[in-house]
Amino acid sequence: MDDVLAAAAALRDALRAEAARAAAVPEALRALDAPRILDGASARAGFNAQVAALQERLAAALARAAPGGEATLARLRARAPRAADALGVLLAEVRALATEIAERDRLNLALAARARACVQGYLAALCPCPAAYDRRGAPAGAARRR
Repeated sequence: MDDVLAAAAALRDALRAEAARAAAVPEALRALDAPRILDGASARAGFNAQVAALQERLAAALARAAPGGEATLARLRARAPRAADALGVLLAEVRALATEIAERDRLNLALAARARACVQGYLAALCPCPAAYDRRGAPAGAARRR
């Protein structure tokens, strides 16, 4: 059970770090800070890979802890009550952190959509499309139809 607890604690710690990192994303989106936004996307990709590995590690540890059956908390509690209780607490923290990250992701997605609209408006102001004719004298709608 020690390896189960270690894997669950590592997963919880990774989620804590990601929740803290995700909390800084709105500031970068509001400031339209492209390097920080791209660094955050790279960090999220690394986090996703790390969590996938930790989930596999936890699943393997649970399979070893409950050979020949499902690794439920009730079955684990019958074999090691204190460790199963500690695992229950860790898994509750993991669920809470995952919920927090999901909520932050929803908010960050909404902010990212607003930031994209702002950038698109800025670019349209810098390089407007002609309303009547393009540079070659053709009607502006003809270029769009192609």
